[in-house]
Amino acid sequence: MTRAPTLAALVLAACGDVTPPGFSSGPPVTTVAESTSGNSSSGDTSSTGPADNSTGSSDSSSTGPLLDVGAETGFDTGQPLGCKGKVDLLFLISRQGNMDRVQAQLLASFPGFVQTIEDRLEDFDVQIMVANPDGTWPGLYCDTSPMGCPMYGHCGPDDENWICGESADEWRPCDSELGAGITFNAGPGALNKRCELFDGNRYIISGEPDLNSMLECIAKVGTGGGNEATGDALIAAVSSKLNGPTGCNAGFLRDDALLVVAIIANTYDQSLSSAYSQYDKVIAAKKDPNAVVMLAVTAFPPKEDEPLDPECIYDHFEANNYLSLLEMFPYHLRGDACADSYVPFFDDAVSMIDEACESFVPQ
Repeated sequence: MTRAPTLAALVLAACGDVTPPGFSSGPPVTTVAESTSGNSSSGDTSSTGPADNSTGSSDSSSTGPLLDVGAETGFDTGQPLGCKGKVDLLFLISRQGNMDRVQAQLLASFPGFVQTIEDRLEDFDVQIMVANPDGTWPGLYCDTSPMGCPMYGHCGPDDENWICGESADEWRPCDSELGAGITFNAGPGALNKRCELFDGNRYIISGEPDLNSMLECIAKVGTGGGNEATGDALIAAVSSKLNGPTGCNAGFLRDDALLVVAIIANTYDQSLSSAYSQYDKVIAAKKDPNAVVMLAVTAFPPKEDEPLDPECIYDHFEANNYLSLLEMFPYHLRGDACADSYVPFFDDAVSMIDEACESFVPQ
């Protein structure tokens, strides 16, 4: 596959091809055997449908097929019976300083993803949230950090939105809550302004009149966050505390919706909770393992026959500890953070979501 800086799954591009292709059509492909490691600069992924699950799940004894996005599936024929037309998309995007490249790739993929939602999921009720991955709000430091107002007069060398002495006053308690939906990304590489989402939620809902710009606003998280605690953030994001009537994420997690979790990170997760605890909490929230699709764009080991890319973070020692959690779920897919294009990963992700919809039957 040719190298291309385009992607097809998540916000308006600030760099790369600003008009990337949407998800391509084509015939079904054969069953994909599971793989837990490997690297590809062209976007190789490892994936599986329902598989053996050590913690227990229903009907999880065989690897399911991955269908090409263009196959005749539930997305093309209306709302699948299983999902009842509802999908909750939860993104956990690392804000570590070495995430510049990964975030650029992610942002460049959003136009195609938006087009897919509009064209292929038009009958679906889709909610999209980017959750706080580290329990901080970098905007609190913009006015005082040497790399903020003291040096640049705002929140970084390329910022245009931060107003020293005023923007920080817009902070709200949920902005610093681990697992809460992000509506005010601040710091280096962020938009440094409040995302005014439709209907006042901390997540995008169907009917958002300005979908493209709001996706960019919540997903351009920047690189000024604290210590990464993605697993803990996942637990918090699906908790009854945050999803209850008075919680930061009130109404996001729906009993009759398929939950799709996408972890975007290339470094070590410093969560205090274990992968087993994280899995148990997610299943407790969703009741059925088939109600969850777990996606991750993480670091892969370098290939022996390819030179190292100085801009890439590779999987070494314990730099990437998301796999044990990922592989517990019947439906999971892993993509390479070093890939030059995330389009193939998101193509396969849409196929897996479709397949999961056929298995998940809300009670």
